[in-house]
Amino acid sequence: MNRKSLLWSFILIMMLVLAGCGGQTVGNTAGVTADQGKTTNTADSDNSQTNSASDTTTDQSSSEDNATTTPSITSNSDGSYVVKSAWGETTLPRSPQKIVTLHFSFTDEVVSLGITPVGIAGSYNAEVLGYLKDKVKDYTFVGNHQQPNLEVISSLKPDLIIANADVHGAIRDDLEKIAPTIALYTNGYGDMEQNFAVLGTLLDKDKEYEQVMSEFNSNIEQTHSKITGTPKVMVVKVLEKNFYIWMKTSYIATLLEKIGAEYSFDETKSSQQQTPGKIDVADVDLETLVQENPDYLVIYGAQADLDKWMGNSTFQTINAVKNNHVLVVNDEVWALGKGPLSGAEVMEEALPFFTK
Repeated sequence: MNRKSLLWSFILIMMLVLAGCGGQTVGNTAGVTADQGKTTNTADSDNSQTNSASDTTTDQSSSEDNATTTPSITSNSDGSYVVKSAWGETTLPRSPQKIVTLHFSFTDEVVSLGITPVGIAGSYNAEVLGYLKDKVKDYTFVGNHQQPNLEVISSLKPDLIIANADVHGAIRDDLEKIAPTIALYTNGYGDMEQNFAVLGTLLDKDKEYEQVMSEFNSNIEQTHSKITGTPKVMVVKVLEKNFYIWMKTSYIATLLEKIGAEYSFDETKSSQQQTPGKIDVADVDLETLVQENPDYLVIYGAQADLDKWMGNSTFQTINAVKNNHVLVVNDEVWALGKGPLSGAEVMEEALPFFTK
């Protein structure tokens, strides 16, 4: 009896163990499936959060990148300033006296504040743009703005160098070894406004800055009020075989739009993209220019090239040419200056052009 009881007890225990193991297996399988389901859901949730975080990080990164291209200025307790530009933060003394400007726009802005830079970079054709010649006195020419002479700049012992962020990246280290350097963009009207505001404060010329900008904005409003409709215009440099069209984001295009014109060339909607090595222009052929077909055309270039295209029968099919809405201008004012002084001259020429 005892053996039988033990045998039956053993058999019963084994059955219970096997049943328990079988139940556990099912439970584990269900658990794994459920856990995998949860894991999958959690992964989706994590991915969603990760993507969201990634997007946020990307947005923040983009914002930070954009912020670095927007110049700003803050004052320190000791009276010095920290200027944030495209090349980072630069500490500068209040009202630096010896300034080198490496782009026409900066020269225009500084001169409009009543200051002559000690060093000025010019073009291949002129040390100082023609419209500024009677406004500057003692200065040193430091070479072409695309390849300024570093030795000459160094000899001037400047307190401040103002570089073009789009042009002077290759010589950044050299410039910063010579003197504190800030790098600014010179593309749209907004760049000019931001740069000019920073320079007004840095150079201790806040009153002069306010006066210049007040007059400039008043001029914009008055010009806008006198232009009826929305003339569609393009600004083009004519070359021997092709054309450079200034882009919609350029200084001249954004200024013309502020006075009431519509800049008809939009690079974002065109197959013609920015020309490599050229800032704010697209290199196009005659066929493309004819397709763009502006109602008003502002052009500049060598006289021989101007004469050639004005006599071209295909060029003459453009609305602006057919309707005698062509204005030949000085590139120093319309293409290079990019400042409040050149801007005032642009408006002076643009008003009668759009209202004749």
